[in-house]
Amino acid sequence: MFLDISPQKQFTTLIACADATVLQKYEPDIDELVLIYTHTQNETASAISGQLFNLILIDLALNAPSLLFLAKSFDCINNDTPIIAMAEILAQDQKKMLINEGFDDCVIKPLNRDRLEELINFWRENDSLTPYIDSIEILLSKTKNNIRLVNMLYDKLFEELPIQIINIENAIRIGNYKIALEVTHNLNGSAKTCYLKEIADIANSLEMSLVQNNFEYADGFFLMLKQNVSSFNKHRKSILEILNDRS
Repeated sequence: MFLDISPQKQFTTLIACADATVLQKYEPDIDELVLIYTHTQNETASAISGQLFNLILIDLALNAPSLLFLAKSFDCINNDTPIIAMAEILAQDQKKMLINEGFDDCVIKPLNRDRLEELINFWRENDSLTPYIDSIEILLSKTKNNIRLVNMLYDKLFEELPIQIINIENAIRIGNYKIALEVTHNLNGSAKTCYLKEIADIANSLEMSLVQNNFEYADGFFLMLKQNVSSFNKHRKSILEILNDRS
Protein backbone atom coordinates (compact mmCIF):
# COMPACT_ATOMS: atom_id res chain seq x y z
CA MET A 1 0.00 0.00 0.00
CA PHE A 2 1.47 3.37 -1.02
CA LEU A 3 0.28 6.84 -0.16
CA ASP A 4 0.84 9.63 -2.67
CA ILE A 5 3.36 11.69 -0.72
CA SER A 6 6.42 13.68 -1.68
CA PRO A 7 9.37 11.26 -1.49
CA GLN A 8 11.50 13.82 0.34
CA LYS A 9 9.13 13.72 3.32
CA GLN A 10 8.16 10.06 3.37
CA PHE A 11 8.60 7.89 6.43
CA THR A 12 8.39 4.37 5.05
CA THR A 13 7.62 1.41 7.30
CA LEU A 14 7.83 -2.26 6.30
CA ILE A 15 5.41 -4.51 8.18
CA ALA A 16 6.22 -8.19 7.67
CA CYS A 17 3.52 -10.36 9.22
CA ALA A 18 2.95 -14.07 8.53
CA ASP A 19 -0.82 -13.85 8.91
CA ALA A 20 -2.36 -11.17 6.73
CA THR A 21 -5.45 -11.10 8.95
CA VAL A 22 -3.54 -10.49 12.18
CA LEU A 23 -2.51 -6.96 11.28
CA GLN A 24 -5.34 -5.25 9.47
CA LYS A 25 -4.34 -2.75 6.83
CA TYR A 26 -5.60 0.75 7.37
CA GLU A 27 -5.23 4.28 6.08
CA PRO A 28 -3.15 5.90 8.84
CA ASP A 29 -3.83 9.32 10.32
CA ILE A 30 -0.11 10.08 10.32
CA ASP A 31 0.87 12.52 7.58
CA GLU A 32 3.63 11.68 5.11
CA LEU A 33 3.58 7.97 5.97
CA VAL A 34 4.00 4.99 3.67
CA LEU A 35 3.18 1.46 4.85
CA ILE A 36 4.38 -1.57 2.91
CA TYR A 37 3.14 -5.06 3.86
CA THR A 38 4.75 -8.45 3.23
CA HIS A 39 3.54 -11.87 4.36
CA THR A 40 6.29 -14.37 3.46
CA GLN A 41 9.98 -14.69 4.27
CA ASN A 42 11.04 -14.44 0.62
CA GLU A 43 8.82 -11.44 -0.01
CA THR A 44 10.25 -9.72 3.06
CA ALA A 45 13.85 -10.53 2.12
CA SER A 46 13.30 -9.01 -1.33
CA ALA A 47 11.83 -5.86 0.19
CA ILE A 48 14.69 -5.48 2.69
CA SER A 49 17.29 -5.97 -0.03
CA GLY A 50 15.68 -3.68 -2.56
CA GLN A 51 14.23 -0.66 -0.75
CA LEU A 52 15.34 1.67 2.02
CA PHE A 53 12.94 1.80 4.98
CA ASN A 54 12.81 4.12 7.98
CA LEU A 55 11.41 1.35 10.20
CA ILE A 56 10.97 -2.42 9.84
CA LEU A 57 8.64 -4.68 11.85
CA ILE A 58 9.16 -8.44 11.42
CA ASP A 59 6.97 -11.28 12.68
CA LEU A 60 9.05 -13.92 14.49
CA ALA A 61 7.03 -16.51 12.55
CA LEU A 62 8.83 -15.39 9.36
CA ASN A 63 12.25 -16.57 10.58
CA ALA A 64 12.95 -13.07 11.85
CA PRO A 65 16.57 -13.75 12.98
CA SER A 66 17.49 -14.69 9.41
CA LEU A 67 15.86 -11.54 8.05
CA LEU A 68 17.59 -9.48 10.73
CA PHE A 69 20.95 -10.94 9.68
CA LEU A 70 20.19 -9.98 6.08
CA ALA A 71 19.20 -6.43 7.00
CA LYS A 72 22.25 -5.85 9.21
CA SER A 73 24.74 -7.18 6.67
CA PHE A 74 27.34 -4.60 5.68
CA ASP A 75 26.17 -4.15 2.10
CA CYS A 76 22.43 -4.04 2.83
CA ILE A 77 20.69 -0.73 2.24
CA ASN A 78 18.84 -1.15 5.57
CA ASN A 79 21.80 -1.93 7.82
CA ASP A 80 21.11 1.18 9.94
CA THR A 81 17.30 0.86 9.89
CA PRO A 82 15.62 0.12 13.26
CA ILE A 83 14.13 -3.40 13.27
CA ILE A 84 11.40 -4.48 15.68
CA ALA A 85 10.40 -8.09 16.30
CA MET A 86 6.72 -8.99 16.63
CA ALA A 87 5.84 -11.94 18.87
CA GLU A 88 2.53 -13.58 19.74
CA ILE A 89 3.70 -14.03 23.32
CA LEU A 90 6.90 -13.05 25.09
CA ALA A 91 8.47 -15.55 27.46
CA GLN A 92 10.48 -14.30 30.43
CA ASP A 93 13.70 -12.59 29.28
CA GLN A 94 12.78 -13.19 25.60
CA LYS A 95 12.66 -9.46 24.85
CA LYS A 96 16.12 -9.02 26.35
CA MET A 97 17.38 -11.99 24.33
CA LEU A 98 15.97 -10.59 21.08
CA ILE A 99 17.53 -7.19 21.73
CA ASN A 100 20.85 -8.88 22.44
CA GLU A 101 20.52 -10.60 19.05
CA GLY A 102 20.29 -7.20 17.38
CA PHE A 103 16.61 -6.25 17.31
CA ASP A 104 15.90 -2.69 18.42
CA ASP A 105 12.71 -3.64 20.25
CA CYS A 106 10.10 -6.39 20.53
CA VAL A 107 6.33 -5.96 20.68
CA ILE A 108 3.33 -8.23 21.13
CA LYS A 109 1.15 -8.89 18.10
CA PRO A 110 -1.47 -8.26 16.91
CA LEU A 111 -0.85 -4.52 16.87
CA ASN A 112 -3.97 -2.40 16.93
CA ARG A 113 -4.14 0.92 15.12
CA ASP A 114 -3.26 3.04 18.15
CA ARG A 115 -0.26 0.91 19.14
CA LEU A 116 1.12 0.88 15.61
CA GLU A 117 0.78 4.64 15.26
CA GLU A 118 2.41 5.12 18.67
CA LEU A 119 5.32 2.93 17.58
CA ILE A 120 5.75 4.71 14.25
CA ASN A 121 5.49 8.15 15.84
CA PHE A 122 8.23 7.27 18.34
CA TRP A 123 10.65 6.17 15.63
CA ARG A 124 9.60 8.98 13.31
CA GLU A 125 10.54 11.55 15.94
CA ASN A 126 13.92 9.82 16.37
CA ASP A 127 14.41 10.00 12.60
CA SER A 128 14.59 13.79 12.58
CA LEU A 129 17.76 15.72 11.69
CA THR A 130 16.71 18.67 13.85
CA PRO A 131 18.65 17.72 17.04
CA TYR A 132 21.86 17.30 15.05
CA ILE A 133 21.43 20.59 13.20
CA ASP A 134 20.87 22.29 16.58
CA SER A 135 24.02 20.63 17.91
CA ILE A 136 26.08 21.86 14.95
CA GLU A 137 24.76 25.41 15.34
CA ILE A 138 25.63 25.50 19.05
CA LEU A 139 29.09 24.03 18.47
CA LEU A 140 29.82 26.54 15.72
CA SER A 141 28.73 29.34 18.01
CA LYS A 142 30.82 28.05 20.93
CA THR A 143 33.91 27.52 18.76
CA LYS A 144 33.56 30.83 16.88
CA ASN A 145 32.74 29.02 13.64
CA ASN A 146 35.70 26.64 13.82
CA ILE A 147 34.23 24.18 11.31
CA ARG A 148 37.43 22.11 11.31
CA LEU A 149 37.10 21.46 15.04
CA VAL A 150 33.38 20.67 14.74
CA ASN A 151 34.15 18.20 11.96
CA MET A 152 36.76 16.53 14.16
CA LEU A 153 34.29 16.26 17.05
CA TYR A 154 31.65 14.65 14.84
CA ASP A 155 34.16 12.28 13.25
CA LYS A 156 35.09 11.17 16.76
CA LEU A 157 31.43 10.67 17.68
CA PHE A 158 30.73 8.57 14.59
CA GLU A 159 33.74 6.42 15.40
CA GLU A 160 33.28 6.05 19.16
CA LEU A 161 29.53 5.98 19.91
CA PRO A 162 28.73 2.69 18.09
CA ILE A 163 31.71 0.99 19.76
CA GLN A 164 30.65 2.31 23.16
CA ILE A 165 27.10 0.99 22.63
CA ILE A 166 28.49 -2.48 21.87
CA ASN A 167 30.71 -2.35 24.96
CA ILE A 168 27.84 -1.24 27.22
CA GLU A 169 25.55 -3.93 25.79
CA ASN A 170 28.15 -6.65 26.35
CA ALA A 171 28.89 -5.45 29.88
CA ILE A 172 25.21 -5.38 30.88
CA ARG A 173 24.62 -8.81 29.33
CA ILE A 174 27.30 -10.43 31.52
CA GLY A 175 26.44 -8.35 34.58
CA ASN A 176 29.66 -6.31 34.59
CA TYR A 177 27.93 -3.10 35.65
CA LYS A 178 31.18 -1.38 36.63
CA ILE A 179 32.40 -1.47 33.02
CA ALA A 180 28.93 -0.51 31.77
CA LEU A 181 29.02 2.53 34.06
CA GLU A 182 32.50 3.59 32.95
CA VAL A 183 31.65 3.40 29.26
CA THR A 184 28.25 5.09 29.75
CA HIS A 185 29.96 7.93 31.64
CA ASN A 186 32.38 8.46 28.75
CA LEU A 187 29.58 8.35 26.18
CA ASN A 188 27.54 10.79 28.26
CA GLY A 189 30.47 13.20 28.41
CA SER A 190 30.99 13.08 24.64
CA ALA A 191 27.29 13.71 23.96
CA LYS A 192 27.21 16.65 26.39
CA THR A 193 30.37 18.13 24.88
CA CYS A 194 28.67 18.14 21.47
CA TYR A 195 25.29 19.32 22.80
CA LEU A 196 23.48 16.15 21.70
CA LYS A 197 20.77 16.59 24.31
CA GLU A 198 18.61 13.57 23.45
CA ILE A 199 21.55 11.17 23.66
CA ALA A 200 23.02 12.86 26.74
CA ASP A 201 19.72 12.83 28.66
CA ILE A 202 19.21 9.10 28.18
CA ALA A 203 22.88 8.33 28.83
CA ASN A 204 22.57 10.28 32.07
CA SER A 205 19.50 8.25 33.09
CA LEU A 206 21.35 5.01 32.36
CA GLU A 207 24.39 6.24 34.25
CA MET A 208 22.30 7.17 37.30
CA SER A 209 20.53 3.80 37.31
CA LEU A 210 23.93 2.07 37.33
CA VAL A 211 25.35 4.36 40.03
CA GLN A 212 22.31 3.69 42.24
CA ASN A 213 22.39 -0.07 41.50
CA ASN A 214 18.91 0.11 39.96
CA PHE A 215 19.86 -2.57 37.47
CA GLU A 216 16.24 -3.45 36.70
CA TYR A 217 15.95 -0.10 34.90
CA ALA A 218 19.27 -0.39 33.07
CA ASP A 219 17.93 -2.53 30.21
CA GLY A 220 15.19 -0.04 29.37
CA PHE A 221 17.47 2.99 29.47
CA PHE A 222 20.10 1.16 27.44
CA LEU A 223 17.54 0.26 24.76
CA MET A 224 16.54 3.92 24.47
CA LEU A 225 20.20 4.96 24.29
CA LYS A 226 20.93 2.36 21.62
CA GLN A 227 17.96 3.59 19.59
CA ASN A 228 19.15 7.19 19.74
CA VAL A 229 22.73 6.35 18.80
CA SER A 230 21.42 4.21 15.93
CA SER A 231 19.39 7.18 14.68
CA PHE A 232 22.46 9.42 14.97
CA ASN A 233 24.56 6.99 12.97
CA LYS A 234 21.81 6.59 10.37
CA HIS A 235 22.03 10.32 9.65
CA ARG A 236 25.81 10.29 9.26
CA LYS A 237 25.78 11.11 5.53
CA SER A 238 23.32 13.98 5.95
CA ILE A 239 25.22 15.40 8.93
CA LEU A 240 28.52 15.30 7.06
CA GLU A 241 26.88 17.02 4.08
CA ILE A 242 25.64 19.78 6.39
CA LEU A 243 29.13 20.20 7.83
CA ASN A 244 30.63 20.21 4.35
CA ASP A 245 28.24 22.96 3.28
CA ARG A 246 29.47 25.07 6.19
CA SER A 247 33.12 24.66 5.22
